[in-house]
Amino acid sequence: NRDLAPVQGILSDEMRRVFQADIDKLIRDKQINRLENIAVRKVDIVEAWQESGHDYINTLIYANLLDYTTDETGSVLSGSKSDPVKFEEYWTFTRPVGNNPWKLSAIDQK
Repeated sequence: NRDLAPVQGILSDEMRRVFQADIDKLIRDKQINRLENIAVRKVDIVEAWQESGHDYINTLIYANLLDYTTDETGSVLSGSKSDPVKFEEYWTFTRPVGNNPWKLSAIDQK
């Protein structure tokens, strides 16, 4: 929906800025990026550590989904509505040390 409000509480400030910049560009270009039929196949913990009063955990996520971009009328501009793409990405989460909620702080390609 090109709206970060529902997920704002689980994103670090940096990730919120990155995603908002992507959303702003989509809105300017009158485009909608669609992510559908998301299937997370496996999540591996790669590393966990503490630093400067924060906990960090780095995970490797294996998943597939439909990822395509449409114009505002629904015409597909890129990607596919029927051919899923596989991906492997490193997602890093952080929180202040202790029993605090985790926030997504980085996504990197494998």
